[in-house]
Order: sequence, then structure tokens, then C-alpha cells
Amino acid sequence: MTVLSSLRQDEVDENARSSYFNLPALDVSVAFPQATPVSQFPPCASDYYQFDDLLTSDERTIRMKVRECMEKDIAPIITKYWEKAEFPFHVVPKFAALHIAGGTIKGYGCPGHSITASAIAVAEFARVDASCCTFFSVHSLAMLTIALCGSEAQKQKYLPSMAQLNTVGCWALTEPDYGSDASSLRTTATKVEGGWILEGQKRWIGNSTFADLLIIFARNTTTNQINGYIVKKNAPGLTATKIENKIGLRIVQNGDILLKKVFVPDEDRLTGVNSFQDTNKVFLAVSRIMVAWQPIGMSMGVYDMCYR
Repeated sequence: MTVLSSLRQDEVDENARSSYFNLPALDVSVAFPQATPVSQFPPCASDYYQFDDLLTSDERTIRMKVRECMEKDIAPIITKYWEKAEFPFHVVPKFAALHIAGGTIKGYGCPGHSITASAIAVAEFARVDASCCTFFSVHSLAMLTIALCGSEAQKQKYLPSMAQLNTVGCWALTEPDYGSDASSLRTTATKVEGGWILEGQKRWIGNSTFADLLIIFARNTTTNQINGYIVKKNAPGLTATKIENKIGLRIVQNGDILLKKVFVPDEDRLTGVNSFQDTNKVFLAVSRIMVAWQPIGMSMGVYDMCYR
């Protein structure tokens, strides 16, 4: 009796499997509406936690500008770039037109927004695409480093162009053997006449394969302290190689950076970075707060997609 029951159950299970796998395939736009370039990202379904009640009119305006750009210009095309693991460079002027690069930085062509406005902008970027959000956040971190740790001449030279996204930045701290323990980094900076010689490696650096300038942190061989440097993309001895076959933040162009006797003139040494603790001026001031708003935005996007 038990054997017969088992056989009958096996037959039922097999029929169920055959029935399922023999069904006609769903059109991709039905099965995965978010995975088709022609689909539209669902409009915001809710004022999450009544954020709008807490925002100023300027902050609400920034929120809606970023939301409209991401829903209209990014959502319809971003899937094919995810598939190719390529960054959509043609959208950079659209980001520039938002006039939010530089966030809280005042002057030098930067908007001088509130921290709340910048946080809301990050969330709206991430709500549609976390990779585009990361591109913008890394660039903003490079700007913030120059604003907080650079000389007046460096601010005047670099920030106006970066605010317009005519110059794109990246931020290189992590190394192959040092991530969370970045204070132990091994990249070195040796003083020579007129500047510094940088030697070492960096890894997982977003924007590094195409950035116009790179913020590089290296250990001063004289003081053994961490210093900061602005390195141009065409500097002899500098190479950045794309890290392939990623899934997470697939569109972000993370790179391995190799520095072989890269000369950096004295004028591009970040005068406000004289120890690893000085990097906290950037970490503690704004950047870690902004990183926390990225998963908030991603969760908002998931909610809207499920609600639809």
C-alpha cells in the first residue's frame, strides 16, 4: 500500500513538473517588466515616512529634479548597460544639468546645498540605479576632499570644472591587501625635487578607468604618515585596468590602479592631509552619511516596483 501510494505520488509530481516546464515562456516584459529598456520605472508610490513634511521648498525641488531625471532619462536605458557592464557616458551632461555636483560645498561654482538636500538626492539616484548613484557619489567625494583638504589654489583650479562634471574625479584609498584596514596602506610617496614619486597599487576604485583626476593616498616615506595627492589621468607611470565579471554595482567602472614612479608636482599635494586621521575630515563630515542614504533609496525603488 505504501509503495503504491509512493508511486502514485511520484506520477503526480512528474505530471506537475512536466506541466510547469511545458508552459509557453512568458514574454520578458511580462515576467520581468523592470528588465526591459522600453518599460518605465514606476512613479513614486508614496511619500516615504512623510519626508516631504520635513523638507524645505528648495530641498523638495532638488528631490523632484533628480527623480524626474532618473525616471525619464536613466530608467528606460540602464538595463542594456547593466548587461554590457558599461557606463552610459552620454548621461553625464544630464547629471551636470541638475547642478547638484559638489553638494554641500559653498563657492567655486558648487551649489552649497544642505546635507539633507544632498542626502535626498543620493536616495533618488539610488532609487532607480545604484551604479549611477555610486558614480556621482565617488565624484562628489573627490570634490569634498579637495574642498576640505586642498589649498585655495587647488580649490580654484579644480572645483569649478568638477561642479560642471567637465572634470570627473575618483578617490583611491583601498589597496589589494588593505580595505577596512586602510590605515596600513603600502603605497608610498617619496619627496624629490619639485614634487613626489608615488609607487604602489589601489584596488576597487570606482570611476578610475576614465576619471580625469584621481585622489591618491600614499605613505610619506620620511614621516611614515598618510598624505593625499591629486594625480592626473595621463600621468606617466599611471595605469588603471577595469575589474571584469562583476555583479554588484555592475555598471560602476571599478579599477585596479598601478603607480610606477608617478611624479606629482608639489602644487598637487593635498596640504590638509598629513596623517590618516585627516581623512576623517571627509569621512565624518559627509561621506559616510551619504553612503547610508544609498540603501534607503534602493529600498524605495524596490517598494515602488513591488507596489506596481
